[in-house]
Parts: sequence; structure tokens; C-alpha cells
Amino acid sequence: MASIPPFAARISRIAGRRSVAWRWFIDLFNGSEELFDDIRGGQFGVQLREFFAEIGQEPLAHGPLMSLDVYSRGSRRRKREDDYAAFYRDHETFLADSHLVDTLHTMSRLCQRESAAWAAGDLDGGRDARKDEFKVLETGLEAELNELCRRMISEAQSHVWRTLGRLLLVFVATETGHQSSLPKPGRFG
Repeated sequence: MASIPPFAARISRIAGRRSVAWRWFIDLFNGSEELFDDIRGGQFGVQLREFFAEIGQEPLAHGPLMSLDVYSRGSRRRKREDDYAAFYRDHETFLADSHLVDTLHTMSRLCQRESAAWAAGDLDGGRDARKDEFKVLETGLEAELNELCRRMISEAQSHVWRTLGRLLLVFVATETGHQSSLPKPGRFG
């Protein structure tokens, strides 16, 4: 049996982490109360920071991650029920019953398939899975998520939702490599 190239192991690990990141956003779209508590308590920010650092994109996400840290630290001074009401009011406005959830699941599964292929040394299978991910992104998901994020950034009533929109926008940019779709510094709203 041929050994698996070191780069394949790294790509496998990153694809697996990307699958998990897609599931975080699925939880966000589904209005997971556990995720709300993780956002409010700071754990979500830590997970995102580790994710962006591992894929080499923490500088792109630095500003929104700092905003998320500020929101989490401030939660000690705010009532949970107030944060809860504000969080779910904006969730209802932007994500409730979103038709994108199934496509987010597809992306998570494709990333899992990519990870498994690279881990098995199936370089062609890994590349094919990544191509399939791009097909999903390029046939509408990228455009719809970018539009959603821009709406969240400009229209959300709560600071945390504007921040989540910025983070999701950075995530989409890292998934596609289309960082030109990111607002210029200072233009996040």
C-alpha cells in the first residue's frame, strides 16, 4: 500500500473541519438554542477562531471575531432573556424556514466525502469532491449566501447578527476563494 502524501492528510483534516463549519451554520439557520448559548458564552467564537487559524484565514475574520468576543464578554452585563429575544427576532427575519438548509447539508456531506477521499489517499476522489462543492457554490449558493449576509450586515437589529453576517461572509469567501466579494475594510456596517 502506498503511503499517503503529507499534504493529503492536511487537506483531509481541513476538509473535515470545513464540514463541521458548514454544520455550525446549519445550526445557526435552524435556530439552535445550544448554538445561541455558545455564541453568547464565547465558545462559538473560540471554535471559529481556531477554524480560521487552521485554514490560514484568521486575518480575514479578525474584525468580526473581535466583535463576537465583545458581544460574549458583554453578555455578563445583559439578561439572557433580552439577548434571547433579540437573537431570535433577527433569526426570524433572516433565517427562519430558509430553503438553503438542505444545500448547507449537501456542502457538509461533500466536505466529509472530500476529507475521506484525501485520508484514504484517493487524490482524484478528493479533487472530484472539491469540484462538486464548487458546483454547488457556483450554481447559486454563493450568490444567495452573499446576498443574505449583506442583508444581515445592513438590516439586522442586533449587533450579534450583523457580526454573524460578517463571519458567514468571510466563511463563504474562504470556501470559494472569491475574497473580492468581501466589503472593503471599515465597510461591514
